[in-house]
Amino acid sequence: MNIVRHFAYGIGIFVLVVGFALIQGGALEGEYLSAMGNAFGSMASGFRPDFGAFARAPLLIQVHAGAALSAVAIGLVQLFAPKGTVPHRTLGYSWAILMLVTAFTAVFIREANNGNFSFIHIFVPLTLMGLFGVISNARKMETAKHRNAVFSLFIGALIVPGLFAFMPGRLMWQMFFGG
Repeated sequence: MNIVRHFAYGIGIFVLVVGFALIQGGALEGEYLSAMGNAFGSMASGFRPDFGAFARAPLLIQVHAGAALSAVAIGLVQLFAPKGTVPHRTLGYSWAILMLVTAFTAVFIREANNGNFSFIHIFVPLTLMGLFGVISNARKMETAKHRNAVFSLFIGALIVPGLFAFMPGRLMWQMFFGG
């Protein structure tokens, strides 16, 4: 039952963040909605991935995206692998370091908002607080709290912000849909 509750909380938070992002981005203005519609319509008309966009991106963005994608991969392994083993702990520490690198590099990525922080930067302090909870619960051997904290952090700090990385104009959009 915890998974259903966490999923419901995650959907609620996702809706709030998307709503805030749309309001901040001026989604209530008529021109913006038509531009977004055109962007998504052009995606359907021709699938043109451009994986060279990753190589052309600044080093900071490459490090950020690489750490985030690696954290997703390790996180998926951790979710399904046996718990409490030496490999689980080792991969867990690696995952935590990748999460720190992802959060730290995100602070310096501001090109999408003219040098300012954007709505997606709210995930940086949430990631840091979540990592503190994950590590402290693991060290106190509170496995149920640790499991819930890890699952929440995986969804709330990797999956949800990862979906925002696919917004038009961002690197993942350019890579998979050709910009």
